[in-house]
Amino acid sequence: MLIAALLVPITGCDEPAPDGNSALRVKRILGEPGKQPGQYMYPRGIAADRGQLWVVDKAARVQRLDPETGNALAFFQTPIFAQGKPTGLTVAPMPGDASQTALYVADTHYNRILIYDTDSQAAEPVAEFGSYGTGPGQFVYPTDIAVLTDDAGEVERIYVSEYGGNDRVSIFDKDLSFISSFGTFGVEHEREDGEEGFVFDRPQSIEIDKAAGEIVVADSCNHRIGRFTLDGELIAWLGGAGSDLFRYPYGLDLVEGRGVLVAEYGGNRIRHVELETGTTLGVYGTSGREQGELASPWGAVVLGGEVFVLDSGNNRIQVIDSPAVSLTQNGGGR
Repeated sequence: MLIAALLVPITGCDEPAPDGNSALRVKRILGEPGKQPGQYMYPRGIAADRGQLWVVDKAARVQRLDPETGNALAFFQTPIFAQGKPTGLTVAPMPGDASQTALYVADTHYNRILIYDTDSQAAEPVAEFGSYGTGPGQFVYPTDIAVLTDDAGEVERIYVSEYGGNDRVSIFDKDLSFISSFGTFGVEHEREDGEEGFVFDRPQSIEIDKAAGEIVVADSCNHRIGRFTLDGELIAWLGGAGSDLFRYPYGLDLVEGRGVLVAEYGGNRIRHVELETGTTLGVYGTSGREQGELASPWGAVVLGGEVFVLDSGNNRIQVIDSPAVSLTQNGGGR
């Protein structure tokens, strides 16, 4: 059911690969191809909470995993999935009850967000919101969820990113009612000089830095990361089509020191970046199928001093020592 490869636990990279990057120094590998618990069919969403991992794959299977062994502690499929499969996962308090922990699932091809009670072990969502459309509060292919909590730990706002023509981030209140949205679809390098406003081309992942009062967005097909106020006003862009800083950034995990770990789907690597300046603090991984190499990684999360890299194209999770401590924001317990 599970393959766990153990190596010397050293942070960072190994010898340079032909593309100039370096292979991961892997501590262990979790998972293998397959449809049984502890196996994956192209995993493309990962979250961490209370010492456990959550993963969703292209077979619409959600698994809660032991991060040491990779054993599945819970295993279920989303209610329907013939049209397509979920992508983003977030662990955060339950709306209206901070004593309960919820798993928020971006049910991408059904244009809705599913909310599960993580303590009940139930395979059915306890709530959902969203429907297909371009109007306020509607979705076209939602990709990720970020949850803002107040000082008491209660849900204050829920942010949802989407692509497929809407390409925006929508904001909802604790009652799941629409507040506002920001961003429109566009390819940045095709815009005319002086054109006002800002655009997204597949915002794939979003995270909240509550202390800084910012939401961070991976604008994947524009090859950049955006920093915004909690009301959606642009603060700064990092990267872009001309900078080669990112190649299709898909996954984000905020870490201490105003940093972020970025899973680059097109770069087959994890990049540690300082958000204020855009300075690269480390690059981990290279393209390939062997141990320490990556194929189309969709995400990475920090848990217990380790980074769990969602090596999607290789149907596994590779574990390395973390270069930084993850923030405990986004509503979850990372």
